[in-house]
Amino acid sequence: HYFSIDEELVYENFYADFGPLNLAMVYRYCCKLNKKLKSYSLSRKKIVHYTCFDQRKRANAAFLIGAYAVIYLKKTPEEAYRALLSGSNSPYLPFRDASFGNCTYNLTILDCL
Repeated sequence: HYFSIDEELVYENFYADFGPLNLAMVYRYCCKLNKKLKSYSLSRKKIVHYTCFDQRKRANAAFLIGAYAVIYLKKTPEEAYRALLSGSNSPYLPFRDASFGNCTYNLTILDCL
């Protein structure tokens, strides 16, 4: 079973910022995934969370599944982040602040977990 949250859980930016998604969206994502995991009709299927190639949506999707792993699977932030980096994935775009000017620091997914 494949699902995406790209158009459902959308970050509302101020300037060039794009995330991370807020706690309400983390909660909604966790509820959605838990419902799928407990669904009888999906019990024999693999559940795959996919996203598009947009680097900003990709970072937010990775943050959500990482947060789920920390909250529900009792992974440490480092363990969850390491799982996100495994394989041949390209690096995740770091989040940035909501200021108008140039971003002076990078906020990684690990920082947010």
